[in-house]
Amino acid sequence: MNTKKKCSSSKQVNFSMIVKKAYEKGLNESEITLEKLIEDLKIDLRNMMIN
Repeated sequence: MNTKKKCSSSKQVNFSMIVKKAYEKGLNESEITLEKLIEDLKIDLRNMMIN
């Protein structure tokens, strides 16, 4: 049971970090397109699910 809580908590932290990274990238990179930002998010989220 504790393993499930730790795994869930870890995934929440990872998800938060992915969203924060995307947000900062959107703010800081003036030439990034919405399509590129979404594609990067998809890749990061897939990698999170694999781990």
